[in-house]
Amino acid sequence: MKSLWMFILVAVFLWCSPASAEYCKVKSDGTSRTCIYKIDRIPHNSQIVISYTREGWTMMIAVFLKEFALIEGDAKVKSSEGGEQSIEYVSTSRDMTAGGTLMEAAIYKVSESLLRDLGHSKGKVRFYLAGSASKKDKEVEVAASLFSDIDAYIDETKTVLKALFPNE
Repeated sequence: MKSLWMFILVAVFLWCSPASAEYCKVKSDGTSRTCIYKIDRIPHNSQIVISYTREGWTMMIAVFLKEFALIEGDAKVKSSEGGEQSIEYVSTSRDMTAGGTLMEAAIYKVSESLLRDLGHSKGKVRFYLAGSASKKDKEVEVAASLFSDIDAYIDETKTVLKALFPNE
């Protein structure tokens, strides 16, 4: 009987989404929660992080260059499944890394439907970032399979941060 109760307790613990969260971090006091989805198999000179804020879903695209490109303005996303869509520019942070390269991290506001489209895309996804200091836009290419578990991330985020999703 004791092992049955232990099994039930372990099962409940594992099914509890904040306890078994893969993308979300919850502090022990329960006051601070963050949910982050990182794309990690992309060209070595870029990074993509998707998160949720009070203003909605955001995507940070950071590129590491030898010189600044001054990435500012709306970007375009092109995938084999969803065609070309525009994403709204919010801001850019710039810094220098310890290795001497320059980092520009542009933040874009994205829709949940766009994120789901990226997750279901079977081809390559390209991000065309508006760079005002160069003659052509900076291009970051991401394999769409890396977005394959985005649905699980969205569902977990909505569960952990349910106070931010009152209409659902």
